[in-house]
Amino acid sequence: MARRLLALLLTVSVISLLAGCGSNNGTGNGNESNPTANTVKLRPDRLPTLLEALVYEGWVVKLDQDSNWVDAKSLGKFFWDEFDYRFLSPSDASTQIDSVFKIDGNIYDYDVIAITLEPYPTDPDPAPSPTIIAESPIVPDVSTIMSFPAQFGTSTTGAFVIATFSDGKWSALGQDRSNERHGIWFLKLTTQSDGGEIYQQGVFLPTLPDTGYLYEGWVALSSGDTLSTGKFYFPDYQDYSDQYSELGGTPNFPGEDFLEDRPDRVPADRWPPDLMSGGQAFITVEPVPDNDLQRPSKFIVLRGNLPVRAADNSGDARATTYPMGNEAALTFPRIEAVIYNQ
Repeated sequence: MARRLLALLLTVSVISLLAGCGSNNGTGNGNESNPTANTVKLRPDRLPTLLEALVYEGWVVKLDQDSNWVDAKSLGKFFWDEFDYRFLSPSDASTQIDSVFKIDGNIYDYDVIAITLEPYPTDPDPAPSPTIIAESPIVPDVSTIMSFPAQFGTSTTGAFVIATFSDGKWSALGQDRSNERHGIWFLKLTTQSDGGEIYQQGVFLPTLPDTGYLYEGWVALSSGDTLSTGKFYFPDYQDYSDQYSELGGTPNFPGEDFLEDRPDRVPADRWPPDLMSGGQAFITVEPVPDNDLQRPSKFIVLRGNLPVRAADNSGDARATTYPMGNEAALTFPRIEAVIYNQ
């Protein structure tokens, strides 16, 4: 009888021990489909150093059935030093902090992990801004790669022409082109035998999120001047700026004639700027609101070289379409998030 009782007690002990092993020993909630994790280690790649007026903030987010953000929990704010590859304190950008961020609760109760741009030094709204730098679904027990919410694949292409339209001085093939060196338009131009012109879309870009970002065209000249051609949302429609153009008609595509209202930062002897003396044309993605109106962001989507032609040789102006290459794979962030319990 005593031996039977001892055997029964040993059996119960073994069963209890096995049951304890199946309950994650307190490191989870006992549900294999929903493990527990409260910690994220971030490993950024190509995350730019912020210039001013903005700070990064990490989030875990719950989605509704339409993929809208309905609940978000902050992982904390931070700066990033792209040169020394380190995280910096949101209160003191000279102080290094750890790459590990924690929350009170279970990260696996959320659907998405994301990083946004937030106002700095004062953030009037504790909720996430719509300016999402990178995001990814949360999958239990799998590290994830956060990326920009729009994807710039092989269909992202671009082209531009050097030409002015707003001055009304071009009406037929063979007219003096010397004034054409001061404008750039992101379109394809075909001249017909009778001197007429056909304008076609020059840049093909994915639709951006409906809040948080706009595209912006730029020229970086060999003189050292960098000028915006204007922000836009639709690449097949005109942009939101004609601040340097004259009052004449222009094509219904993004671009600018640099003829009027010289900005103070450009010397008088470099205005109007010569867009056939070398440099680059490019298109960026800019945050809304934009924290720096005079400098482009580092999120360059398309880039192409401006031509180099002598002042007495403007024959390629208006007659040549110049290509742009897709550089998004080199400039947009890629951030690994390793999720675990600590």
